[in-house]
Amino acid sequence: MSEQRRSFQRIPFDADTRVSQGDKSWSVELIDVSLNGILFKQPEDWNIHPGHSLNIRITLADYSHIDMESQLVHSTKQQVGCQCLHIDLDSITMLKRLIELNLGSDEFVERELSALMADHEQDGH
Repeated sequence: MSEQRRSFQRIPFDADTRVSQGDKSWSVELIDVSLNGILFKQPEDWNIHPGHSLNIRITLADYSHIDMESQLVHSTKQQVGCQCLHIDLDSITMLKRLIELNLGSDEFVERELSALMADHEQDGH
């Protein structure tokens, strides 16, 4: 897993982000984002453990949003890392564009997107 996490370029990003599981919901401080997941600061009342599924909504400046179903893969007292399990076409398009703007390279993002699709096909997602 750690090799896979490292294979995707993470970009620091600040946006309103909400994480939910069932009837629980947290407003979290986003640290960074990649095509394969996000990292955020752990909220004070956090009690979710690795392996659990979470829904994530990142609201962008123009009020559009990126929604993803994710799995918590690691957490410390300070940070929580989630891997994307499913993301809809509109959300992946916005996320891809966001990363392109921050990296300045369409070609690099296309390679990462291809790697992400290959990883998900191998995992059966």
